[in-house]
Amino acid sequence: MSTRPSALRVLVVSADYTDRLSYYDDWKAAFLDSPQFEVEVCDIARGDAARRLRLALKGADAAILLHSTNGDTTRYLEPVASVLAERKCRLLTFVGNEVNLPGSPISAKRAVFATIRPDYIATQLLRESGEYLFGDLAERGVVALPHALNPEAFHPQVPHRERGRDIGVRAVKYLAHLGDDDRNRVHEFFARHEFAPDLKVDISTERFNRDGWAAFLNDCRGTVSTEAGSWFIERDDATMQAIRAWTAQRNAGRGIMIANDSPLRLFGHKLPFGWRRWLRKLLSRGPIRHESAVTEALAFDEIHERFFAGRPIPEHHGKCISSRHFDAIGTATCQILLEGRYNDILSPDVHYIRLASDFSNISEVMEAFRDERRRLEVTEAARAHVMDGHTYAHRAQAVYDILAGDMAA
Repeated sequence: MSTRPSALRVLVVSADYTDRLSYYDDWKAAFLDSPQFEVEVCDIARGDAARRLRLALKGADAAILLHSTNGDTTRYLEPVASVLAERKCRLLTFVGNEVNLPGSPISAKRAVFATIRPDYIATQLLRESGEYLFGDLAERGVVALPHALNPEAFHPQVPHRERGRDIGVRAVKYLAHLGDDDRNRVHEFFARHEFAPDLKVDISTERFNRDGWAAFLNDCRGTVSTEAGSWFIERDDATMQAIRAWTAQRNAGRGIMIANDSPLRLFGHKLPFGWRRWLRKLLSRGPIRHESAVTEALAFDEIHERFFAGRPIPEHHGKCISSRHFDAIGTATCQILLEGRYNDILSPDVHYIRLASDFSNISEVMEAFRDERRRLEVTEAARAHVMDGHTYAHRAQAVYDILAGDMAA
């Protein structure tokens, strides 16, 4: 009778090109810290990746591809896809950014997965949505493994009464290409609304590393957000590509535009973060511009009217809980969230204060938020719930159960 191995020798494959996405670090730490795994890490963003990967695979019981290998770009993964396809062990790949983005299209992820043929594809979406996007490419199936909490990095350090901000947000603006502006309109509402009594609201697109993000949350009594992602997802990126083509045509003759998926992107990843920010500003105006600067300036209403108007909410969508929700829970930062499913992990008015999609209950929301006893009740319930079943240690255990159970069958 087969038995499970006590520990799996696992090769964790990452692309370490940024420290501004804390969940990249959290997922890697989860496997390194788990007693269920003997881990070797291979960073494919470094040189000679194919040779190093081929050697590391020889001693592995299983390989795990982290979100960083395909989330922002597949250009690090594509050169080593054939090496991964030749593996003799099980392979589970996570998927980052399961939305149709210029520079990070779903079709590119599908193409590289078609070469690799993962045994398991781990979606952060609802399982049925992950099945829609990738089910035909997973040899043994799609599994739902959303983000989680790293309690070592995100924990309460400052009492609410000593925090300097009432509402704090740090998040990039969603592009019009998604056909979904829920997050943008929620952030804009809180940034512009005149609250009485006044609230200290601090919302911007500035990005932090993990320590900086944890410190920021510990200075906020609350934060406001929505589910991550979009209602509209396509396997072939048809609508997103149509928007890109329309934008390029409209900007023809206005100078040179560097495409989002240009090979120069990898060069930018090698620059210090401050230089990247300076270069981004430089390429946002003048005769040479980056596509991201052009697309960020697109008016959502115009794009929605041209490309999305009249479409019903599809059966399979890309809305999901994100790492930022768990980070806020970890720091006991009260969340005001637009109504949604949140992967059926969080319950409205138990783990967060529910905001109606038309903001019609804003008075009740503010009454609950200003009540310190109620606010702390929500944060304590959310943290207890997540600590009980939704930390990265729980997610690592789930991966172990999938891989070890498969190998023992």
